[in-house]
Amino acid sequence: MDQRLLLRGARATFHGRTKDISENGLGAVVAGELDADESLELEFYLPGKLNLVKLTAEVRYHQGFQYGFRFMGIDDQQRNMIRESIIVLPPA
Repeated sequence: MDQRLLLRGARATFHGRTKDISENGLGAVVAGELDADESLELEFYLPGKLNLVKLTAEVRYHQGFQYGFRFMGIDDQQRNMIRESIIVLPPA
């Protein structure tokens, strides 16, 4: 999944590209330095969807510009929307 990603944090706004996604979080390449456990608002589009997805997530790991985020407070409707989008993605 290669989609534009906007990350809004307490300190700044960052831009990135999604690499992969699951119901629990996503991996992305981010142009910037984020702290471990930092909480951010992520904004992105799912493949085949027209509505912008806005989720709170925390940084779980990073290696260089590669980051892993865990979704926080995701509801069932958002989780189902992600699950439906994952099904139609081609295998990596």
